[in-house]
This record gives sequence, C-alpha cells and structure tokens, in this order.
Amino acid sequence: MEQVFYIDLKGISTKEELHALLRKELSLPEYYGDNLDAFYDVLTEQGEGWNLIFYNRTKVASGIITAEDAGNNDCALITNDIESYITKLEKLCSRAVSECDNLKIRFFP
Repeated sequence: MEQVFYIDLKGISTKEELHALLRKELSLPEYYGDNLDAFYDVLTEQGEGWNLIFYNRTKVASGIITAEDAGNNDCALITNDIESYITKLEKLCSRAVSECDNLKIRFFP
C-alpha cells in the first residue's frame, strides 16, 4: 500500500535542518546518519510503496538574504550551499527511483 509523505522545504537553510525534517516527516530510525548516503540507503531499503512529495523547492533558504545582508559573503555561501545540497538530493532521489519499482519522488516549486 502506498504511503504519501508531503515534505515542505520552505525556509530550510542548512543540511542539518533538512535531515532533521526528513527524520521527522519519514519517521526515520535512530541510527539514520543525517547525510545523503544514509538517505539513499533508506530510500532503496525501506522506501518501497513511498510517494514523497517535496514542495516549496524554490523557497529553500527563504529569508536568509536581506537587503542589508546582500554584501555579506557568509549569507551568500549559506544560500549557495543549501541550494547545491538540494540539487544533490534531487539527483539522488532520481537515482533511487530508477532502482526501486514502487518508489515515487517529486519536487515542486
């Protein structure tokens, strides 16, 4: 039987926040490693019948850069870092879906 999970990415600004969200929304085991390799293992080993819907993809890291912070390189690095990490997550999810017959994962703006 299919299990549908809606995962709201709005405001996620760090890898740690993302993995805390995944842990919460998917009820991941205590030993979950809080990294993309560990998430891939969960998807391919436990994800049969899962339908993951990530939404607010374009609102990741919302509010991190303000007009006052525009010149602050640290803020730009944080935003670029999480954007890059979410892109890696999308690629990893695509790979997991291609390896698992009954796993669906979609990302929406």
